[in-house]
Amino acid sequence: MIYFVIRKYKSNYSENYRIEKHTDNLDEANKFLSALSLLEQDEYVSFFISAHQFEEPLVLDSEVA
Repeated sequence: MIYFVIRKYKSNYSENYRIEKHTDNLDEANKFLSALSLLEQDEYVSFFISAHQFEEPLVLDSEVA
């Protein structure tokens, strides 16, 4: 299992996501999430963890690439 710590920026005009960190350790992901949440001052920014289990290869199609 891989855990992604994702940064979400959402304002009245736009929304974007960025992967801040990836790890295979849930404890490490939670600690990083806590640190980012404490340090972030922007009201439009939030963080969350998304878990993925890659059982099949990730294939990018022309829409994503």
